Amino acid sequence: MSPNYLRPNGLNLPHLKWVRWILWPLSVVYGLVMEVRNALFRLGILKSVSFDVPVISVGNLSVGGTGKTPMVKYLIQQYGATHTIGVLSRGYGRITKGFLEVEPTSLAKNVGDEPLEIKIQYPEITVTVCENRVLGIPEMLVINPKIDLIILDDALQHQYVKPSVSIVLSTFSKPFHTDFVLPMGRLREFRHNIKRADLLIYTKAPDLESSMGDKGLPTFLSKTYYSDLHIAFGKERVIERPMVVSGLADNIQFQQGIRQLYPNAVMNGFEDHRTYTITEVKQMIYDADRLDNNIITTEKDWVKLKTFVLDLKPDVTFWIQPITLGFSDPQALKQIIDQKING
Repeated sequence: MSPNYLRPNGLNLPHLKWVRWILWPLSVVYGLVMEVRNALFRLGILKSVSFDVPVISVGNLSVGGTGKTPMVKYLIQQYGATHTIGVLSRGYGRITKGFLEVEPTSLAKNVGDEPLEIKIQYPEITVTVCENRVLGIPEMLVINPKIDLIILDDALQHQYVKPSVSIVLSTFSKPFHTDFVLPMGRLREFRHNIKRADLLIYTKAPDLESSMGDKGLPTFLSKTYYSDLHIAFGKERVIERPMVVSGLADNIQFQQGIRQLYPNAVMNGFEDHRTYTITEVKQMIYDADRLDNNIITTEKDWVKLKTFVLDLKPDVTFWIQPITLGFSDPQALKQIIDQKING
């Protein structure tokens, strides 16, 4: 019998389309290639590097949409008062290569939308991007030698750096243990590799009381909460029928949250990491003018819309919808992280 990680036994088989089963052999091949790579790290043929500065890795088994950026922000909030933090990301979607320091005035296309989002919200934090984390960490420490805690964004598969603690995220609605490897599913590697994690967090849970079963490591739930809107551009207006613009891996949850507050909202959802054009922004403004001149967007999308909006100066108010995270046992979560980074 084949190893259990070669069988998509956690999937809801009656609802699978036949096309996905055609992709199953490709998924097995892809997964086995990743298994060989993982074995090379375990055997020491591929080397993992440790650093004197403690490193927190935030990652996932799936291809995206689990809420890594909100988790990075949460860690900054938890440790910013006691540590000098440096954040290192690969800068997904940027047109540049190599190591770059992110500034509040940087363009998203040069540094990536999520690193820029983090830098704008936490300007005192050193935020950098580099595909090669082994090279990026020393470069970041040269820029700011006072850094005593590093957060790596999206680094579970980047095993060249050995983290002090590895946090893996999985969405509550689409948990990793019911998914399969690309291209049949959305996992980057077989799900048994969750064992590389030190703790597991199921994100976007409907509540903090549910149970997801024992996965063999400390497990927590997180829930997304919507904070008060704040104005990014324009004047204070009454919001009755706003336009909602988001380019996320999961637009539906964001839109549902907004619709609870504004039932008449008009939704515009784009693919994750959307690169907006001036034509699209002009169309948004035109459409919003026909509603109530309010556009609600995310912090991630605003860093890409901002340049166009400041240039066009429309008579439209752009609102940002911030989010915060709550956890099923925040004290225990922090205690585990503390033990790892101080150990």
